[in-house]
Amino acid sequence: MRIDCHFHTSPHSRCSLVSPKTACEVAVSRGLDALLFTEHGVYWDQDSLDALQSANPKLKLYTGIEIELTEGYHVVAFGARLLDRSVPPLSLSELNRLVAPERDNTFLFVAHAFRYQPYSTPELEQILGCCDGMEMRSINILRDHAVAHPTKLVSADHALYEHSLQAYNLIPVYNSDGHDEDSIGLISNELTGVSPPSDETALARLFKSSHPVELQDRQRLARHALLGLNL
Repeated sequence: MRIDCHFHTSPHSRCSLVSPKTACEVAVSRGLDALLFTEHGVYWDQDSLDALQSANPKLKLYTGIEIELTEGYHVVAFGARLLDRSVPPLSLSELNRLVAPERDNTFLFVAHAFRYQPYSTPELEQILGCCDGMEMRSINILRDHAVAHPTKLVSADHALYEHSLQAYNLIPVYNSDGHDEDSIGLISNELTGVSPPSDETALARLFKSSHPVELQDRQRLARHALLGLNL
């Protein structure tokens, strides 16, 4: 299964420039098997997601949520649906209380942890200690920090991500963090030998017990307008 677990669409995230319909069409054309919508502060309502799923049978669709923390970081949650409304920034303690009743059925990962500062902080260390995974690569992680390796692009801060991943025994995840059509499918997770699970809870449990392999469309990623690299 090839899946992008961090993607935003224009109806639900003001920062996005891509419609759900276009996102699904491009995802299929670029070889994705599944796509997780992680809008800022809100889940997709189930009826809308079901309608989009019916129109795109070749692509399994899920909904999660990207939650801004008052500590200055973002955490993506998927699995059990934690909210039935939009949510403002939460503190880490508020997030933990929200997740606690469904903790075994929820996967949490820190998004672009070192995007704004090339060092750890006490707040980040507390957040990492409460999460299951860490986003190791995304367009927002690579933007202005991309370094070309022989087979993939990594961040100039890659050592920081690796150290935190190992120190907190986290599961690595790799996503586009896409906000436009060009970004779809450029970075994704591959889990071999499995098909897309039936729902978000099953997806969360799968990620808790797996270590995805990163897939990059390296040439297209290098040419992406946000990176401006030429290989």
